[in-house]
Amino acid sequence: SSRHRSSGRGGGEIMSFQDLVTEIQFLKPVENRAQKADYLEVVVERDHLEPLSKVLTAYFGAPLKPEGQSPSGKASELAKPYGGIRQDQTMYCRQTPQHNEFALLWPWGNGVRVTAKIIQAAPSPQASSFLGRLFGRKS
Repeated sequence: SSRHRSSGRGGGEIMSFQDLVTEIQFLKPVENRAQKADYLEVVVERDHLEPLSKVLTAYFGAPLKPEGQSPSGKASELAKPYGGIRQDQTMYCRQTPQHNEFALLWPWGNGVRVTAKIIQAAPSPQASSFLGRLFGRKS
């Protein structure tokens, strides 16, 4: 069955996690390392990172931890179960009542490729309270 992002319900429709995975696969990564219902790991050429970043930003919003910035304590805490997060890496995060969802972009040492890990996990109490504080108030 085909999945459509714009099913006529208006421009503000939220993509599902599976829609996100489909969109990333559509970008034809150079390597598909793993795919399960709640996890996708692909490798992309750094030269082709912009289309992936656009898809991730459309789904997650701006990165919680942009490339080139030191990770906050909370970003480090949230990324710990998935291998952590370093200054040269990017982390996106989105919380729903059912899931915490992450995208981790890990540039290779050679600068040519980037590993992208897309994760859907049950929310942890610490992450839920942190994300509620982070995104729950408008200034």
